[in-house]
Amino acid sequence: MNFLIKDLEKLKKFSDYTAEIVEKRSPIVLSGLSSVGKIQLIEATKEYTDENICIITYNEIQARKIIKDLQYFSNNVLYFPKREIASYDYIAENKDLPYERIDTLNKIYAESNKKIVKNKKVEANNRLIIVTTVEALMQKMIKKEDMYNTVLEFSIGKNYNQEDLKHNLLNLGYERTDIVDGKGQFAIRGGIVDIGTTKNQGIRIEFWGDEVDSIRSFSITSQRSIKMINEATVYPSHELILTRKINEICDEIEKNILEKTSNEEIEKNIREDLELMKSGDYIS
Repeated sequence: MNFLIKDLEKLKKFSDYTAEIVEKRSPIVLSGLSSVGKIQLIEATKEYTDENICIITYNEIQARKIIKDLQYFSNNVLYFPKREIASYDYIAENKDLPYERIDTLNKIYAESNKKIVKNKKVEANNRLIIVTTVEALMQKMIKKEDMYNTVLEFSIGKNYNQEDLKHNLLNLGYERTDIVDGKGQFAIRGGIVDIGTTKNQGIRIEFWGDEVDSIRSFSITSQRSIKMINEATVYPSHELILTRKINEICDEIEKNILEKTSNEEIEKNIREDLELMKSGDYIS
């Protein structure tokens, strides 16, 4: 524990403050803290209450500043930015912001799920500090139950239908490619499935029929395996998750839109998009 944090436990006011949190009494109002003092208090609150922390501030500049200061104390500091909404169509999309949002959501889910399923006390230094803005919290999101309903958990010896696996990966927002050269992609070559889970690494699952024979992490740059692992979890790579089969959605679009349009050019464009969506090559 950082010595700057440890000294706080000697203060009666701090002990009273943490006791209020542990006993879930609120609201608690603190005032008169400097910028440095606020950062100290945030980290100390996590350490002494054994709780995850969510910090809500007024804009992105302030949020980034808080994160930079908090990273002096902890590596488990995450930012949840607002979703950018474009009022026009675009050809190229910068995926850094959507990936930052979904990575934060996935880590929150993994930490909370670990606590519930394993029923073990999570060490304070593994707790998360989430920094976000008022605007980000005001944006509507898909339900957690829908987003994580189809999370894929692989383990050696477990059976998977590869056709279902392909559809599940598409539903989780992964794009099928010939070779995985980035995050959010997957490739199938015979009995080998590569999935890009980060910018630099992915997981490589080798099947014997429908049974998982081996699981390895691999480098996306060199495409070489790094090490063997016994199990792996694949979380969504996109925030907008399909909760219904793509064919059902396309059929509904065809019924509700195509039957009502008389413009041949529009109808042609829609049918082309529907075919792309059905084949899993179109995500917008």
